[in-house]
Amino acid sequence: MHAMTHAPSAPARQRWMFLAVLLTIAALILSACGAKIETQLGLESAEKGTRTMLVSFNLKDNKDKIRGGSEALDASVRKHLPEGLEYGGIQSEGDKARATFTIPFSSVDEYRNKVASILKAAGSKTEPTVTILNTEQGLVQGIQVKENFSSKELLDWVPEALVVDGVIESSNKNSVFNSSGSETTVKFGEKEVKNSGGSTISAKDVQDRGFKAMVLELQEKDGGYSATASFVAKDIMNSETAAAIDAYLNQVKPEGSELKKGLESSQATYMAPSASTSAAKEEVGRTLTFSASSLDDLNTKLKKLLGAGTTDLSYTREVKEESKTFYVRKTMKGVLDCSLLCSPEGNGLEVILKDSSGHSYQVDNTGNSGSSSSKSVLHLSRYLSQQVAMKGMKVATSLGLDGSMEARFLYSFPSSDVAGAEEALKNAFAGGSNDETEVRQDGDATIVSVKVRGKDEAEFNQRLNEYLPESKVTVTRSGGYHPFGSDYTLKPDIKLVQKLGNYYRVPYELTFKAPTFSSLDQQKVNTLNYDLARAGVQFTVNGGELSVKSENGVFSGNALTIPVSGLSMTDVIVDAVIVGLLLLILILLFLFRKKIAAARAKGRERRAASAAALGAAAGVATGYGATQADAQNGYQAQGGYAAQNGYAAQPGYQAQDGYPAQNTAYAAGDDSPTQVFTPQHGLNYGENEPTKAMPAYIPPTEQPAQPTQSVQSGQTVQHPVQPNQPVQPNQFGADDGDVLQ
Repeated sequence: MHAMTHAPSAPARQRWMFLAVLLTIAALILSACGAKIETQLGLESAEKGTRTMLVSFNLKDNKDKIRGGSEALDASVRKHLPEGLEYGGIQSEGDKARATFTIPFSSVDEYRNKVASILKAAGSKTEPTVTILNTEQGLVQGIQVKENFSSKELLDWVPEALVVDGVIESSNKNSVFNSSGSETTVKFGEKEVKNSGGSTISAKDVQDRGFKAMVLELQEKDGGYSATASFVAKDIMNSETAAAIDAYLNQVKPEGSELKKGLESSQATYMAPSASTSAAKEEVGRTLTFSASSLDDLNTKLKKLLGAGTTDLSYTREVKEESKTFYVRKTMKGVLDCSLLCSPEGNGLEVILKDSSGHSYQVDNTGNSGSSSSKSVLHLSRYLSQQVAMKGMKVATSLGLDGSMEARFLYSFPSSDVAGAEEALKNAFAGGSNDETEVRQDGDATIVSVKVRGKDEAEFNQRLNEYLPESKVTVTRSGGYHPFGSDYTLKPDIKLVQKLGNYYRVPYELTFKAPTFSSLDQQKVNTLNYDLARAGVQFTVNGGELSVKSENGVFSGNALTIPVSGLSMTDVIVDAVIVGLLLLILILLFLFRKKIAAARAKGRERRAASAAALGAAAGVATGYGATQADAQNGYQAQGGYAAQNGYAAQPGYQAQDGYPAQNTAYAAGDDSPTQVFTPQHGLNYGENEPTKAMPAYIPPTEQPAQPTQSVQSGQTVQHPVQPNQPVQPNQFGADDGDVLQ
């Protein structure tokens, strides 16, 4: 039995080696078939120039890969050419062909915008940055050109366009461009600037006295900004370098700014070169402070300081609502270019942005994070999101005499925080279809006002429940008529937490205005709400108004009871009817006062006539003897009045025709109306008279009659002067007793 083994002969090994070499060469040839890209950025100035991209390829080597030849290539490129990119066609020379693409521009902004449009068409997410500087000013003098994109990225749209049009197979898409061998040059006028960035342009020819780093700290203040710029030196500066730097900074510093030696910012000090002595510490950097009244003012001052035309900041502010809570999102974006101040070899520019309360803005990772291809050029994107603090919440309630009820819900926010968000506020706190909602300004506050009203308690509670579910206001009072009013209570059970969200801890006030003719008592309010008062809730009564304040937020509405005293509508109506009737009576008395006075006068006359008749009758019945005696002997003193002297007897009067003589009794049959008597049988009274006349009454203290004095011829009788007698009351009193007198 033989064991057989096989060993390849020498010629066989040589054949395998030769095949491997052929495969390697084929692979190199195939890889070399990709097009080569050459780039030249030709600048006429720091703002104007043309980017030229030349794509060279071999027609013979790619003959089997390209369907339709150079004509098909040209048609496909023209069909899919992005906006901003110019195409000069394909030029052939033998087996060699070259396509020309150009991007002309007259400003850096135009160049950047065109590049952004082309990159977007190619499916790139790169945000282009372009820095072109040529200056004899600044601390970094000379030419600087820097980009963060390559020509291959600008032409990445070509392979897919050729596949879509069927010019090449999809499997050849990744080999359209040669991944190596690209050349990039930068020329400023006739001067070529060395590029050290490979396919991405990074060229410079400068004299560098720039700072290692610049730290810019901005803080919002009174609608503007306070700014501190810290310039960190690469090393401790000697006197010559310090003098040159100070001369330049004094030239470019904004108006009203202050330049100081040394560093004050802790962030800047951290990056500064080590120094121990005070003199050395003054030469590790410079600090510049200034203020800006607005964002435009800040941009103007930063442009003067930095000296780069690309420097520009923008600010946006929006208010968003989440679950009844409002947030303010402030965003600062833009470009800050410190290429004239910052060394190309340094750490570049750093920005610290704070609001007025010292809260720092965060880097916005949803967009450009602030990085760029150059540390000297910062693409800023910062934001700050904060909850809007509500200033206070107030519920103003009132009860009408007619039973109507009203409540106003007032949500107060700082105007500076919610400016521009009035519609969002209105939508968040709006009432139902029957409620009135408005947004108004009150000093430095923006107030959302929602009014809920009902003609009676039932309608009001229905609408209140629509706005704030499970809320109601209950009025409890006794029925019937109470001429001077009655006590009643009001209980406002208002569920505000569901509407306020996280704002339920804000200062809260509830006010109540009682109806007309109603009032509140401070002691009663305090007594009924003892638990709330003990918890720090303040109660203040002012007539018919009550204010309930809490600095600790909204309290439970069902814990509050408001005692009120006053008239109801029924009380007012009945009282008004009674008062009206009284007024009507008084008015009638006033209108008919003359007729009433006349009637009273007639009544007095009738009473006077009756009294006179009675007096005359009494005189006839008793005779005149007593009367004459009284006249002659005087009157006895009546209580409190002096006695009157008597009068001398007067002679009788002669009889007149038709009348009897005086001092004699009337004859029988005399029908004088002043005499009342019974029939008589004789001439003198008392004869056959059934009723005897009583003798005249003579008081026991009656004074004797004074003798009459004889009257001499030519003299007149002197009658004693009588003092005024007080009016004697009659049988009806001092007056007639009429209440209308």
